Amino acid sequence: MYFKNFLIVCVLISAFNFYAVEAQNINDPSEIMLSIGGDPTSDYTVTWRTPQNDTKTVAQIVKAEANPDFEKKAKEVKGTSVTNYGDSKDRVSHTVRFTGLESNALYSYRVGNGKNWSEWFQFKTSKKENDRFSFIYFGDVQNDIKSLGSRTLRQAFQHLGKDASFMLFAGDLVSRSTDDYWSEFFYAGGWMFGTLPSVPTTGNHEYTGSSNKRVFSSHWSHIFGLPQNAPSSEYLNRFYWFDYQGVRFISLDSPVFNKENKDIQVILNWLENTLKNNPNKWSVVFTHYPVYSCSAGRNSEEYRNLLRPILEKHGVDLVLLGHDHTYCRGFNETNINERNVKNTPLYVVSVAGPKMYLLGLKPWSDVRGKDTQLYQNITVDGNTLYYDSYDVTGKLFDSFRLEKNIKGVNKLIENTVEN
Repeated sequence: MYFKNFLIVCVLISAFNFYAVEAQNINDPSEIMLSIGGDPTSDYTVTWRTPQNDTKTVAQIVKAEANPDFEKKAKEVKGTSVTNYGDSKDRVSHTVRFTGLESNALYSYRVGNGKNWSEWFQFKTSKKENDRFSFIYFGDVQNDIKSLGSRTLRQAFQHLGKDASFMLFAGDLVSRSTDDYWSEFFYAGGWMFGTLPSVPTTGNHEYTGSSNKRVFSSHWSHIFGLPQNAPSSEYLNRFYWFDYQGVRFISLDSPVFNKENKDIQVILNWLENTLKNNPNKWSVVFTHYPVYSCSAGRNSEEYRNLLRPILEKHGVDLVLLGHDHTYCRGFNETNINERNVKNTPLYVVSVAGPKMYLLGLKPWSDVRGKDTQLYQNITVDGNTLYYDSYDVTGKLFDSFRLEKNIKGVNKLIENTVEN
């Protein structure tokens, strides 16, 4: 009897250890990031990291079903891997691009090497027709990401994730592009990053070095696989655009706009053509540096003089920004008649992380705020764009809507916010 009980205990311990090892396998995929990779009706990209000895890259994808036997129908998609990833060169970064997906469809996917797999994630492709949708906008996350930036990401997802189509980041996702900071970023976002696609633009903290000798992040393009329509191959995953259910979104890499850059005119021509050939009713530009600053002592006049004429010429509706670690929102309507502008863009500067700057009282901004971690919900529905900014406790901080008439002219309507 003693020997029989001993065997049972051994079997139970072995089973427990087996499942414990399975749950904590060091070869399991980590840092999983889903991005809009091209046309959001059909093209998405997923990236992840594994230890250095794991170079096989594969994903499985299938239209989602309630029945758990859906796994048997999954299609295998091979990807690419890059060894010696990261500061310590001891990991592999993997990328798979899902193409040819059906529009307005819910998909399940997982990633791995054919033996060690991630959990199954789900995401939904966009509709082909122009229809109501929402997205979440974050300013700089950047500092103390694990301890404090995390609460903004998680509160936003808890509050808005059910209805959001993607998360938009206005640069400075991390303070320095190192393994440690990106590890904090993935800790903060966790499985959310594998479920809700991210569309980020770059900030100055995605670079190292001085303003004249900037070196771009070696991590960025291994983490995000974004639409491949930049002005040139040098700027892939930094300048890009995509159309989502009636809105053209355009990412601009702010630090590139300096007088030493020989490609400035090429980039400006690309922006001009991207806006000129926009078939959508709405346009949203997201870039890191504010066109009009709202922090004390800042004024990017050279940057503003490059971008503002093009944004105004093409009636960009909304410009989403970061960098200043404060909150400002407003039109710049000075001399609008003299400039023959149909719509002046509405500029918003926001901050998601805990790093805060002094607020300058700039005349262009109608709403200002300081020392507050924020996230924003933006909804586009036909001729109306709804905007709501919330603080990290979920309290409404700022709210308005833009109504576009048949001539394409916007009317700003302020919504009352009780403070």
